[in-house]
Amino acid sequence: MMDGTVRFEALFRAHAGAVRTYVCRRCDVSAADDVVADVFVVAWRRLADVPDDPLPWLLGVARRVLANRRRGEARHHALLGRVRSERVEAMPASGAQSDVGESVLRVLSRMRERDREALLLVAWEGLSAAQAANVLGVSPNTFAARLSRARRRFAVALAAEPGQPDRQPWTVKGAALL
Repeated sequence: MMDGTVRFEALFRAHAGAVRTYVCRRCDVSAADDVVADVFVVAWRRLADVPDDPLPWLLGVARRVLANRRRGEARHHALLGRVRSERVEAMPASGAQSDVGESVLRVLSRMRERDREALLLVAWEGLSAAQAANVLGVSPNTFAARLSRARRRFAVALAAEPGQPDRQPWTVKGAALL
């Protein structure tokens, strides 16, 4: 019997092109290399299961990898749809314009991920500062400082939005962003 590494290298040299061609016909070319890599990871892990005629087996693995990728993309798109459909309930204290929610969403979308995450863990998910700190794996004091900076940046960015009054106690689902 051949050494495992030598056998795998021979398998890859002999069949990577055919597997890539198969994959390119079934998915976006930009994803083909990732799928082929995943196929050969499976082949490496299950090298003892690879039959003497490996191409049909490799194509079967590719088919399953593609199916898993499609399911993952479908879940991703469904999640994006749910997130987009979530209504942000922006409630200014008084005299607000009707597009307040859009302004809040615009500002949130432009914020750094770290700041947005801190704000939304408290405002959207309804977590306490201690719970949010636990989610992020930081101390409560670190999270409190992060949240304070995020709130300040949010307030500055929101005040810069056209037609926005200077400072209002914005809330999302009942939790204050400022």
